[in-house]
Amino acid sequence: MDPINGLSNREQDVVKLLMEGKSNKLIASALYITENTVEFHLKNIYSKLQVNSRTELIIKLGNSVVADKNEIDETKNNRILANWFSSLKKAISGISKELKMENVINGATNNEDIPMTFFESILVCFKKYAEFNGRASRPEFWWFALFITLVTSALVYISETLGSVFLIATLLPLLAVGTRRLRDTGKSGWWQLFLLVPVGGLVILGFLWAEPTLSPQLDVTPTE
Repeated sequence: MDPINGLSNREQDVVKLLMEGKSNKLIASALYITENTVEFHLKNIYSKLQVNSRTELIIKLGNSVVADKNEIDETKNNRILANWFSSLKKAISGISKELKMENVINGATNNEDIPMTFFESILVCFKKYAEFNGRASRPEFWWFALFITLVTSALVYISETLGSVFLIATLLPLLAVGTRRLRDTGKSGWWQLFLLVPVGGLVILGFLWAEPTLSPQLDVTPTE
């Protein structure tokens, strides 16, 4: 709460001019009052704001302005994050509808033909957080990768430490689903060692993770 709200209108006028660096004489001239009246108002202001001098008053009001600015910044950040999550929800909903429509057009008729949804992939990947065997479809892997990317970006916006902690916490399930995705294409999970190669390694893995599922009739366990 702004401390000058408890002052009279005239006292607030005096404070505003004082904060602009004006002397008692200039304040008196600007408000068309005498210097004695300015001093009278200052004594009342000191008493109400519990300060003993002009310097203490300026310091106190200066800190108040900084606190108000921090509150405004925090409110702004919260509003940005709320808009970000709202946009994310709409984007996910739109992509899910497109995937469902694509399956209708392609004649998907059973559960194996229907790709995993965004939230289903997150649930499955966390349940299988340390499972490197088996397979993972393209939707399962890419939805989870998108989830990690978006949440990490949002947390880094708030604090780089939060983003780093979240990324470390989700590294194991990401590697696990990445391995299952590679196995689903008939390749070994050891291909993920390309992650150690700057930039280029991630590009290579991106192409491998994007490859279509190995036909069930040709299901061959990748050589580890």
